[in-house]
Amino acid sequence: MDHSVKAMTSPRILSRMVNPHRFENDELEQLYQRYICKLQHSSVAAVVALFVILTAILANLSFIYHQTATAQNVYHAAHCILFALLLGFLHTKFMQDNYLLWVCYVVLFFLATFCALALPIFPAGLTAKVAAEGTWQVVFVIFLAYAMMPLKSWIAAVFGLLLCGAHFAVVAVFAKDFSQLVLQQLTANLVVFVCVNAVGIFMHNLMEHAQRKAFLDTRNCIAARLEMEDENEKLVSVI
Repeated sequence: MDHSVKAMTSPRILSRMVNPHRFENDELEQLYQRYICKLQHSSVAAVVALFVILTAILANLSFIYHQTATAQNVYHAAHCILFALLLGFLHTKFMQDNYLLWVCYVVLFFLATFCALALPIFPAGLTAKVAAEGTWQVVFVIFLAYAMMPLKSWIAAVFGLLLCGAHFAVVAVFAKDFSQLVLQQLTANLVVFVCVNAVGIFMHNLMEHAQRKAFLDTRNCIAARLEMEDENEKLVSVI
């Protein structure tokens, strides 16, 4: 039977927008979710491991530069320790498949706080009061949410838009340095944020389509092989 990758035929437009790649056959969709679970688990573990390394580096660099404990290096150190523990949990027998979505939400929360700590809202000397402050953190986190987190497209998009909106609003209020260039800086940030969300949505949908197509190809190959074995058994019984 041909189960090509296509959108649901539900008359509700919202349903088609929320799950554009979902298989019409519920049994096939459940089979795909079991098939892809291991890959999703590895992807989340990779994001956690990446942030263990990143926050460890940032904590050490901040401490070396300031020579004292600051909100940034204390948070980065705590973030590193928590994610190291989470990484260990992901590789234990206690990690069940049905926990993965909740782990993703926990990771998203800490990625959001990672971005919040980089915003220009702290006293002078800790963060520069410019619109570019915190931009790379937001862009990096949004790209990871789209490219490596097993989230639905609309969840990743809402997360990305909320982060961009929060950064834009905070910068508009607190970025006081180079005030004559604030408009240009905000415009540049807007262009960057639009681009990263557009690229992220495109990549997320492309990966989702490719993964579902690979699943169908694998399933069809297995089905064809089983059918061939059945035909061979029938021929042998006839002979």
